[in-house]
Amino acid sequence: MTEAVWSRQFGQARITVICEGTGWWPLERALAGVPEELWRPLVETDGENRKLISFNLVHVQTPGASILLDTGFGDFDPAAPNQSLVPVDHMQMTGGLDAGLSVLGIARGNITHVLISHMHADHIGGATRVIDGRRVPAFPNARYYVMQDEWDLAGTWHQPLAYVPEVAEAQKQALLTAGVVELVRGEREATAGIELIPAPGESPGHAIVRIATGGTPVYYLGDLFHQPAEFLHIDWMPRYKHAEMLIATRKQLLPRFVAEDAWLILAHEPLPAMGRVAPAGAAYRWIPFSA
Repeated sequence: MTEAVWSRQFGQARITVICEGTGWWPLERALAGVPEELWRPLVETDGENRKLISFNLVHVQTPGASILLDTGFGDFDPAAPNQSLVPVDHMQMTGGLDAGLSVLGIARGNITHVLISHMHADHIGGATRVIDGRRVPAFPNARYYVMQDEWDLAGTWHQPLAYVPEVAEAQKQALLTAGVVELVRGEREATAGIELIPAPGESPGHAIVRIATGGTPVYYLGDLFHQPAEFLHIDWMPRYKHAEMLIATRKQLLPRFVAEDAWLILAHEPLPAMGRVAPAGAAYRWIPFSA
């Protein structure tokens, strides 16, 4: 299981990326409308023009809190026959979140805060689980944070392969019943040094998370970017995104990342899924993490 967990200390924060699984993503979905002659030099694929992607979530340990950034699939199985939680082929699962947390010696009851980047199935499905026939919060001692716009509009936007309404609705009902959800507008610190920041475009209320470490900050980007090629071409993106909104958000946030020389974590790159960006003419280039 350790090959599905990557962990490092960054100042006052221990940051761990946990891979729940991998799958093959056809480039005609991953980079909608981009001609092959343009993406071919930048994206590694198999013989069927598919990119291998990971499904990651993040745990952050600070002196005062144990924080989960996104919750993965939970008890919704993306590898099940006739399942359509994610538009990838040949999904292969790891030991999942519980196995990843066990490597860290962390139980579900230790989690104090859960921050949701957005309510697509691979990011929200594990927020709750079924116990004795009843769906309840999967982290019984945690407060959950999600943007108000995401909560209100999830399942109503133009993304037929993304939200999976039954998954999002199941989480919403259970979290509301338990009274553990905080709906956020604008930038909001959930706990000391952990800040939710609006970053719409992937979805109406998509957010990223800034982790203050006492030194170089770390950002969890959710699905603001899916792969390194999108930094060099910020108008490249998967199907069904709100292109104008996403491009505007990227233009707004990229200079901030550069100014802070920040580390960035991507939800769908292979471990460690971390790097920095630097200006490259009018665009940006991805610099992978090197220990």
